[in-house]
Amino acid sequence: MNNEDRQNGQRIKIYVATRTRVAVPQCDAISLLQVGTAQAPEKLPHMLHDDSGDSISSLNAMYCELTAQYWAWKNVDADYYGFCHYRRYFDFSGVPHQANDYGEIMDDFIDEAAARRYGLDDESIKRQVIGWDVITSPVNNVEAMGGYHSLIQHYAGNDHLRVGDLRLMYEILCKNYPDYREDADSVLHGDKGSFCNMFIMKKAIFRQYCQWLFPLLQKFTAVWDASTADIERLRTPGHLAERLLNIFLCHHQRTSGNWKIKQLGCVHFRYPDAQETAEPASASDTAVPVVLAADNAYAPMLATTLTSILRNSSANRRYRIIVLEQDISKENKKILAGIFAKYPWCSLQFLNVRQRMAGRALTTNNSFISNETYYRFLIQEVLPQYGKVVYLDSDLVVNRDIAELYDTDVSQYAVAAVKDLDFLGNLGYSDGKRLQYARNVLHLKHPYSYFQAGVLVMNLKALRTIHTTDEWMRLAANPHYIYNDQDILNMECQGKVRFLDGRWNVLHDCNDRVETVFRYAPAQAFKDYAQAREEPYIVHYAGFDKPWLDPWCDLSTWYWLYVRHSPLSHQILAIMTKTGSLSTEHHKRLITEDSPLRQYADKILPIGSKRRSRVKSLLRVILHKA
Repeated sequence: MNNEDRQNGQRIKIYVATRTRVAVPQCDAISLLQVGTAQAPEKLPHMLHDDSGDSISSLNAMYCELTAQYWAWKNVDADYYGFCHYRRYFDFSGVPHQANDYGEIMDDFIDEAAARRYGLDDESIKRQVIGWDVITSPVNNVEAMGGYHSLIQHYAGNDHLRVGDLRLMYEILCKNYPDYREDADSVLHGDKGSFCNMFIMKKAIFRQYCQWLFPLLQKFTAVWDASTADIERLRTPGHLAERLLNIFLCHHQRTSGNWKIKQLGCVHFRYPDAQETAEPASASDTAVPVVLAADNAYAPMLATTLTSILRNSSANRRYRIIVLEQDISKENKKILAGIFAKYPWCSLQFLNVRQRMAGRALTTNNSFISNETYYRFLIQEVLPQYGKVVYLDSDLVVNRDIAELYDTDVSQYAVAAVKDLDFLGNLGYSDGKRLQYARNVLHLKHPYSYFQAGVLVMNLKALRTIHTTDEWMRLAANPHYIYNDQDILNMECQGKVRFLDGRWNVLHDCNDRVETVFRYAPAQAFKDYAQAREEPYIVHYAGFDKPWLDPWCDLSTWYWLYVRHSPLSHQILAIMTKTGSLSTEHHKRLITEDSPLRQYADKILPIGSKRRSRVKSLLRVILHKA
């Protein structure tokens, strides 16, 4: 059943103006309406569009959400007409909620819990709407919104707007409706108003309002010079309508006073986007699913890992790369997607997991564990179409076709992984502390079978039978574990692990750990590790010593082999040379001769020194075009 059909016979019709795919409460009274559709790159599915029938969709850049109001006026028959924004809804709960100085109740996601909290259902909406003539968003005092003493000052407080435009609209209003002058003066010189062009009106009042509003705006735009207006000022008609709504209501209350008007709270959702789902996979789909996790600061490193996977992929296979994230920028996503242009047998999808991670109390006593490391517990939930995937950390490079790893048979296991030489070395210490931890805290029957979880073949069907995602997360949140997520996987999967050839997860020598830790592992395990280093299928830079921070990092040659093919190699160089950082969005240009940074570099890399020559040689190799 489409949105048009759902609306038939409904007394109340509330339209949510949007230009993007967003979440929406599931009730018949509320429908998404794409605004500006006439000039949009695509018609968004599963919603209404403001370019059908009689419309002003092409004017959306100026009229904003008013194109939704015009469309409803001309094309819809209802008893009540209501309008919200993709991130702002009325609070129909009847329960008081704390609002900020802007009269907004702040919340995060538009989900079932929010629908219950704010009465975003048909019955609650009917209880709050029927019997009233007009409902608006809260009447706010602009003094609290910035210290303004009038709506005129409030309008002028927007640097993009011009008071002259408000004055022009005032003159047009007074010329065409002289009896509105008193109300316009009262509202504009007053310090209170309802904003956002949000309202619900009875049919007769709504039609009266539209017949009054749109001709006024048309007269304004006919004489208004918008030739030099920026994007925000171009939205002036929408801004003016906010004030005109208050003037319209003020006038009718002054002259008749017989409308039943009330205000409902305005809920502002910070993250209105619809919860993303992975692209579906058919029963005949043979693509190799590979899952990684990263944040925006880690995008340069993610780019290197992706580059290594692609350069070792086979045109005879198909690969579906899925990146779990919360904040990777659109620009970085576009750049990362560009890597795949040369590899048509590979696809990339970003899956935002912010909503799924919200409210989870994740704690750890290990400073090297980030939120992203917990995302592997989401995989079984966010990828229900898959029974098996490869999971990779983003601080590694792949030197072999990842399809070979995926082809590992895990039908009788929960995961396939490589034993963790670091953990096994700690078990060998004479103090026995790690062995005691493994037995008494992790309850491992075979501590020397502990595996490293940065490279996994995951049997999702088996993992789902062991724990739900919520259960995995609750277990991993225990701060008493050393390696929260990894410890939990070892605890819960013991006896269900297929051990991989050590070449699939070769840990580098971080802080001389080969001599100080790894050598304490069982002799055969250490021997296998030493052999794996000679031909690593995956080099994993676990720990604090990273090749993008230290070019002399152990096994860094493998990393830099791929960096120079990465579109974000310049960011890696900026991080390494201290002209940028993992949290820096913008980077400096060349280092000047008198720069303190150059003076510092000259101290650690003296002119004429072998170290300086090595760095310069390395940079020349990296910057040389592939």
